[in-house]
Amino acid sequence: MARPVSIEIGWKGTQTHYYAEGQAINIGLPLNTQITLNFSLAAIQPWDATTAFGKWRTQRFNKWARRPCKGRGKAFDPTYAYVFENKKDPLVYNQIGSNLPHNVHVHMYAHIPAERIFDLRARAYEWLDAISGTISAKEAVKIQWVAEDNGIMRYSRKGANKAAAERYGVKDLQCPQGMIIGRRSGTSVNLGPTARRATDKKLGIVRLMPSLRPLAGV
Repeated sequence: MARPVSIEIGWKGTQTHYYAEGQAINIGLPLNTQITLNFSLAAIQPWDATTAFGKWRTQRFNKWARRPCKGRGKAFDPTYAYVFENKKDPLVYNQIGSNLPHNVHVHMYAHIPAERIFDLRARAYEWLDAISGTISAKEAVKIQWVAEDNGIMRYSRKGANKAAAERYGVKDLQCPQGMIIGRRSGTSVNLGPTARRATDKKLGIVRLMPSLRPLAGV
């Protein structure tokens, strides 16, 4: 089955990211960490980046979250949203090929308990090296704390198409973010639409259809 090719985030992906930060807060797992993996610095081909990240995320990060080593903090439910980009200011790469330059990278916004951040910093490089089969550049992985409920997910929506960007509050940020092969954006299960609807029902939150509601608040 052919993998999708995109140059922007569609309506559904933009909507899911729009609600993700609020959903994370509502379930008590706020997004407090930004993780960036740059595959152009990890000897991973641009067309393999989304697959490699899938392995990094599901086979490494998710297991690490659920099964901590003894004395390295408590287990937690993997909670994150992510978006791929292929841009290096001022260049936007709208083609992917064997001899073409690229800067395919992914921004992942995650919940990380404070006592586990130092372990993650070491593990993240190890996981990427294992998947790429070589030693990655130090700059291939960046991890930084972010303030809770600071609207960081707004940045993740800047690659949305124009209509979705306007509807979901990032008209001022909207700009092309380059071509990606594979799934461009997504979230952990507990931040997705099904989980969000279940949380809304539990908390008594009633949402109007996006076309009928103001954008103030999530």
